[in-house]
Amino acid sequence: MTSAPTGKSDADSIVIDMRRQKLTMILDSLKSLRGSIEDRPDLVYWIERAIAEAEAQLEEPAPQSH
Repeated sequence: MTSAPTGKSDADSIVIDMRRQKLTMILDSLKSLRGSIEDRPDLVYWIERAIAEAEAQLEEPAPQSH
């Protein structure tokens, strides 16, 4: 017999999935923006930093709660 999921881990998983989706959308937008402003090295620098940060957050494992 299976029971309906009511644990906190299910809610955490949904939040983590939503966070990853948002980060992925931001990352895609930043990469698109980077390609359209190559003539502005000052802006490209900050976009590159934001891309690196978003990629780092996507790679981090989810913290385990006990």
